[in-house]
Amino acid sequence: MAEVDSHFHVWELDRFDYPWPNSDVAAIFKTISYSDLTTALDSARVKNAVFVQCLNNNIEEAKWVLNSGHPAIKGVVAGVNLTDHKVLSEQLDELCKYDKFVGVRHILDMEDSYDWIVRKDVIDGLRLVAARGKTFDFLSRPHHLHHVATLARAVPELSIVIDHIAKPLLSKSLKVSPDWKKNMLAAGSCPNVYCKISGLVTEVDPEKHATSWTTQTFLDHVEVVLGAFGPERCMIGSDWPVLRLTGTNYKEVNLLHKSLLSGLSEAQKVKVCGGNAAKFYQLKNLD
Repeated sequence: MAEVDSHFHVWELDRFDYPWPNSDVAAIFKTISYSDLTTALDSARVKNAVFVQCLNNNIEEAKWVLNSGHPAIKGVVAGVNLTDHKVLSEQLDELCKYDKFVGVRHILDMEDSYDWIVRKDVIDGLRLVAARGKTFDFLSRPHHLHHVATLARAVPELSIVIDHIAKPLLSKSLKVSPDWKKNMLAAGSCPNVYCKISGLVTEVDPEKHATSWTTQTFLDHVEVVLGAFGPERCMIGSDWPVLRLTGTNYKEVNLLHKSLLSGLSEAQKVKVCGGNAAKFYQLKNLD
């Protein structure tokens, strides 16, 4: 099975109005081009990748990527309007014209309430997404994580993946938080929930990105994730180019992921490094 990077971004600052990145993250506050993507993927010999939205309720961003023709982009996760169901249906009609449209995401940090994701109108919107056979990327922080199991049980027909292992507060402690673990295990008990081993390096020192890290930094948290979901429902994602904030590069993060999976069998590694993402997103024509 081919390797799949389940989580990357590109952006063109002159094309769309992005709330983030902004001048606070100077290292990535610049256009990130498809050529830049090719260079990053080539450094680790990765030929398949999934784009994940940066803009809420903006399908033009997804269409821009879908129309790019980049050979490595095998799937696109879009930002849609989950609360206005007429608009949502129209957006899904438009996006479903593209074979590589695979799912949706919503940046929860943009909402005032931590409970936004379990509002009835949002859940009903996600039922419409599931009815089209599309997935949901749950961009969770620790304070959202308990909602994953709630959502998964409310919409069991929806395939959900937790992004970035729900961003545990590694800057405060490398010890596994009991609440984070409890909520991750609850999410893992739902068969329709997967988890991305991604976005790790930026959580060690999210303010200054000056603290060094090793494989051991993340091992305890990744062991919890692998225990909660099994190697059958985990996938790796680079979170490129956000990883650049730490001064590291695509290849180094790719090698970090492989190191974190060293305890798995070869068959299990194949699943986590590509097979599970291909299954979850129903990716086609992998290289």
